[in-house]
Formats: sequence, structure tokens, C-alpha cells
Amino acid sequence: MRKIRSLVAFNLKKLFKSPGTWVLMFVMPCLFGSIFGGIAVKSGQTKPLVNIITSDNQTSNQIAQLLKQDENYKWEKASLKKAKENVSNEDAIAAIVIPDHPQNQIQQGEQIFTVIIQRKTENYLALEQHIQGTARLIASSYQTAEKINSEAFPKLLEAAADHKGIMVKKQTVEKDSNKLVDINLMFVGFAIMFMMFGLSGAASTILDERVGGTWGRLLISPARKSEIMAGYLLSYFLMGWIQLAVLMLAMSVMFDTGWGNLVYLIPFASLVIITVTGFGLMIAGLVKTKQQAGALSAILIVSTCMLGGVYWSIELVPDIMQKIALVVPQSWAMSGFKEIISGSLHGGTMFKDSMALIGFSVLFYIIGLRGMRFE
Repeated sequence: MRKIRSLVAFNLKKLFKSPGTWVLMFVMPCLFGSIFGGIAVKSGQTKPLVNIITSDNQTSNQIAQLLKQDENYKWEKASLKKAKENVSNEDAIAAIVIPDHPQNQIQQGEQIFTVIIQRKTENYLALEQHIQGTARLIASSYQTAEKINSEAFPKLLEAAADHKGIMVKKQTVEKDSNKLVDINLMFVGFAIMFMMFGLSGAASTILDERVGGTWGRLLISPARKSEIMAGYLLSYFLMGWIQLAVLMLAMSVMFDTGWGNLVYLIPFASLVIITVTGFGLMIAGLVKTKQQAGALSAILIVSTCMLGGVYWSIELVPDIMQKIALVVPQSWAMSGFKEIISGSLHGGTMFKDSMALIGFSVLFYIIGLRGMRFE
């Protein structure tokens, strides 16, 4: 154990002597987090604009009131021309055209609303659910009113618009607001990406040590091969935790972010760091030079982070891409962190995420250790 501790202290001291390590593992994540976190927080203070195109009849006004019940958006009435211009300039995320006589659309089985968008942004995907729910409420109200009399329809809509609804499920399942969860996940994504770069670079130092003779001297030392590898892997693991802890502290101070229940966060984050360490070891075992390791890790890290939802929410991509994302560890890591940070802590999801990361870790370490030459 004393030999392992000595190797850990030696590796950590050597790694943190390099200015590049400080920049890559601490300066860059904090810089990216402060820039994009500031943008996200600022955007969260301004509600997305949605334009409504409607006439002034009673039924259309009540439908507009139903739509305005979602207070996460800024609702403004506009002409069709102005609304299209706002959507085109991305000043508004969508424009909703309310028909003068929605009864006609319902009777003919057509869509009640005409929605004008430029592209499906994350804000619009959330809005779309509200629009569909409102349309279903309008259709059911009309079917109920039809059984009473023709004048009952606007009165039912008025009663529905005055009803505030019950938000029990969302408050129970997800304790943090979506915006705060998304911002915190963005910080976690930056941490994972730079951790992968940092630990891959650290693991590839074994290749330089092999050329410089340090690796050979270690192999002929009294330390066993298992102790040498344990010393290296433990130093990389501690390096990953130091980086994550510094980023969590920095983001908490700058943006007052929350990281969820530490009882769940610490073991899951440790599992993620173990997986990332195995990834770095795999890279070192597959190549022969540090330059090759840098090129291969850059390609793999950037591409898998894009697939795994590190740069953007995985819900924004098509279904086929979401299925492809299951073959990269970042998607499982982000899913687990989302459960912890949001406070949902769904047992089945956490178990699947953890088992997937364990599977990736085993695969990475097998490939990495087989590629290491103990000679």
C-alpha cells in the first residue's frame, strides 16, 4: 500500500507541475462555465416570446386565455404579418393562429391551431406539449357543449381558462425547475468533456515514460505490476475528482447552482470518473505515441460528446440519434446526473445508468490493460 501511495503522490505532483494541466482541467471548464452559464442564466430571466394571431370574438379570446395559462412564456397578440416577421428573425419562438370558428375544425377533424415556427428549439418542444394539451381541452369542451346547447361552448372555455389547474406531479417528481436543471447539466457536461481530455492526456504520459525510461525503471523496481497500475489509476481517479470538485465549487459560487443529494452524487460521480479513467487508459493502450493518443482522443471525445448529449439536450435530436447515443458512456452519465440534480432519483433509471457505466468501464479497462506492455 505504501508503494501505491508513493506512486500516487509522484504522479499527482508530476501532473500538476504542468501549466497545460491547470489550463485544461481547471481554467477552461470554469471559463466555459462562466461564459455559457451567464448566457443561460440571463436567458432564463427573459421569457421566450410567443405571438398569438386571433380575432376579437368571444371564443377566440377564451382560447387565447387558455394558452396564456402557461406563464413560462411571454404571450403577445400580433398580426399575421408581424408574427411571421418575428418568427423569421427569431424574436419569437412560435406564432399560433387561432381560428375564428374552431368548431368547424373540430367537426371536420382538422387541427385547431396553425403553428408557425422557424425551427424546433428546446423552448418550442416544451411549448408544443402545452399547445397539444390546450387543443385536446378545447375539443373535449366542444363535445361536452354540443350535448347541452350551442351557447355553452364559450362558457365552458371561460370556466377552463379561469381554472388554474393542479401542478402536483411536476412538483413531486422534479424538484428543481427545468431551466436550473439544464444549466447545471451544462456545467456537468463541460466537466465530463474536459475531464476526458485531461485524463486521456494524463494516461498518455505512460507512452512518454516508456520512451524516456521511467516506465522500464518502475517495472524493475520492487513494486509489483499490479501496484504500479493501481498507483497510476488511483492518481488519475483523484485527479478527476479534484477537477470536478473545483468546478462544482466555482459554479456554486458564481451562479448559486445546486448539485442534488450528495449521498447519490458522490458515488455516481465516482463511477463516471472511473469510466473516464478507463477511457484514458484504453487510448494509451491502443496507440504507440503521445501524438497519436492526442489525435485519437480528440476525435473520439468530441464525437461521443456530441452523440451523448453533452453539448445539447439529448431530447432535441431525432429518435434514431437517441438510440445511437446509447452506445456512448456520456449519454448514461448525463442521464444519471439529471436524475440526481433534478431530485427525481428514479431507481430504475439510476440502476440502468450505473450498470451501463460499469459495463463501459470493464470494456475500457480490458482493452487498455491488454494494450499495455509490461516490459
